[in-house]
Amino acid sequence: MPGWSNRAGRVALGGLFLAALAFVPGCGGGASAWLAGEAGGGMAGMSGDVPPPLAARAMWRADNGRAQSQSFLVARNDAEWLALWDLAGRSAPGGLPGDQMALGVFLGTRTTTGYSVDIIRLRPERRTGQRDRLVVEYREISPPDGMMTAQILTSPYAIILVDRSEAIVRYNRMP
Repeated sequence: MPGWSNRAGRVALGGLFLAALAFVPGCGGGASAWLAGEAGGGMAGMSGDVPPPLAARAMWRADNGRAQSQSFLVARNDAEWLALWDLAGRSAPGGLPGDQMALGVFLGTRTTTGYSVDIIRLRPERRTGQRDRLVVEYREISPPDGMMTAQILTSPYAIILVDRSEAIVRYNRMP
């Protein structure tokens, strides 16, 4: 597709595809299940026995953010949303929808190209006597050994827009 050859365009198109899956009959639970690592939808919020729907509404990834050190952000209001995009080094793509929140993983400075970050899945974590948590599992992708890379500073990040939850958010790096 002309105009969609850059990485940001592919990521935006992928996010739109995931969001569209929620509206296709028979596919809505699949998008939730894939991203959330769960069997299917449920009621919004973290309370109760049914896990919340955590289908991604959008996802952005790039290797040129402003974060100099590793950072993890949760945006539940407009000020946090703008701060998240400031750290990404670009303008926010509109306002934060009131029924959603954004989760950001920023790797910090890397000295070569070839690094990226993937948000693998989101899962609720419930423990008796404690507040519910939302665990964000992510993976840092390093350039393969022997791959030719440019010696420039990069700062990879991934931002995902999901259904709003008031749960504590915890980030977990996966091998």
